[in-house]
Amino acid sequence: MTPRLPPTGSSKQAGFSLIEMIMVLLLLGVMGVGLGFGISHVVNGFMVSREAAAVAAKGQLALIRLAREFRVVTSVTSASATSITFVALHGVNPDGTPDNQTYTVTKSGDTITLNDGGGNNDILVDQVNSLAFAYFDTYGGSAETTWTVDRTIIQVTIVLNGPEGSTLSFTTRVTPRNI
Repeated sequence: MTPRLPPTGSSKQAGFSLIEMIMVLLLLGVMGVGLGFGISHVVNGFMVSREAAAVAAKGQLALIRLAREFRVVTSVTSASATSITFVALHGVNPDGTPDNQTYTVTKSGDTITLNDGGGNNDILVDQVNSLAFAYFDTYGGSAETTWTVDRTIIQVTIVLNGPEGSTLSFTTRVTPRNI
């Protein structure tokens, strides 16, 4: 038995050349880099939107708390464009007298605090860029920066620092029930 030798001459051999292999590897590398950048942008977008949602939730919660406090205001003792001190009715004492408490809302550093007059400072929100109050005689009236007995509406605007240097603004108006 004699060994069989591969045919010579005109028959073609199957396979890839070295240049074809290099080109395929180069194309796969370029596609991989593009895919990596795409995934990076998607993940970054997700992280930014998650941070913005967290800041928005904090801002909304602070506005809800302030609106709740402003609804039961019986009198405003001091008010400016950046802070307000007010007396709020929080129920009735066991002897039948009203349970009034004095509160002050101010911006301190990058936080908004609600001081209950007894030395307790509740931090309502952090990451605060600015806090502004405006006071109105009527809903469609012009905004004033001070409180008088004619004023019936309190507007609060909170601007929070968001992700990547952005800011988120929150505004609400409240008409106190007891004024």
